[in-house]
Amino acid sequence: MTVTVRPGVPNAAASSFLSGIVREPLAGHPSNAPVPPETLVAVTSPARTIDGLILAASATDEEWGPHTALTLPALTVSVGEIVESLSRVAGPDVAGLVGWEPDDAIARIVTSWPARFASTRARALGLDSDPDFDSIIRQYQEGLA
Repeated sequence: MTVTVRPGVPNAAASSFLSGIVREPLAGHPSNAPVPPETLVAVTSPARTIDGLILAASATDEEWGPHTALTLPALTVSVGEIVESLSRVAGPDVAGLVGWEPDDAIARIVTSWPARFASTRARALGLDSDPDFDSIIRQYQEGLA
């Protein structure tokens, strides 16, 4: 999964556009979605990621169990649904700043990633995914205030 919406500037990571298609339009700048709208991705907000890190640091050995790795819960959403959320939360003019110019190299990478996770252990420890992408955008906006 990828953490979005991350603050900062776009970078060369294949996942960077997942933050950029929200962050840049909210700042009044155009952005590009280099994958088809139906492309599914697993995402989590920075706040849910921090919850997971705090849990990892504070869980007892008994709570954590014998495994060293833990997959945090993620929200599965299509890239088109992210832009639809942006339209609902910030308006169609903001969402209209997202272009759809394909980049085959990025599309190959992104579509190779799993888009769904069970995250059974993390859920048993009390972690959950974000309820929807609208809430992730709102969290980002609140962080700007």
